[in-house]
Amino acid sequence: MNWIDSRRLALVAALLALACVPTVLHSYVGMTVSDGRDVTQVPMSLNGLTGRATERRAASVLNAYGTTDFIERTYGTSLKLFVARSYDAKPLYHHPELAVAHGDTYDRAVVVRRNEPPAVPVFVLEGAGDWRSVYALMYGDEFIDRPMLFQMRNALTLLVQPKRLTTLFFVRAPANKTVRGVEPGPAESLLFAAIDSFRAQTRRPER
Repeated sequence: MNWIDSRRLALVAALLALACVPTVLHSYVGMTVSDGRDVTQVPMSLNGLTGRATERRAASVLNAYGTTDFIERTYGTSLKLFVARSYDAKPLYHHPELAVAHGDTYDRAVVVRRNEPPAVPVFVLEGAGDWRSVYALMYGDEFIDRPMLFQMRNALTLLVQPKRLTTLFFVRAPANKTVRGVEPGPAESLLFAAIDSFRAQTRRPER
């Protein structure tokens, strides 16, 4: 039977302890920080339209996105706005349409940027069906255009730093068959109005 050289025991113990740091921080200590913003404070009236809360249950959002911090409203006759926040970013960026726009068939997402500041990268989902969806992701005050690259770039810091909230803004609307993924339509207008009103909330120092 081979045993670890006693001279290396201290090094092995130190490496094992280091590997346990993320688990202790996030699973046991639960280190998180909040910016004080609240999705429920997004105004009911946006872009000249008054929203109505849907009947979506918190349990379904928890199952799909790992959070109960959300709003879902309808605007006008066919616009649906969904906003959710979570310390676990993956459920929010990994095919978020599966729950909000269940049953829709979309092609690959196209990223379009709003020109005026802040330059928001918007994911546009379109296909052969009668619906289109647009969404944006925000981590702190940073907008995410490449979720996987974002995760890899922040992998080490996310392991040892307190978790911050990621916010998903999502709008589903009827498809515009004449304009596809280029000019902003009602969905984009509602999306930007929700983002701007959310960002306008007083942001307290993270702690």
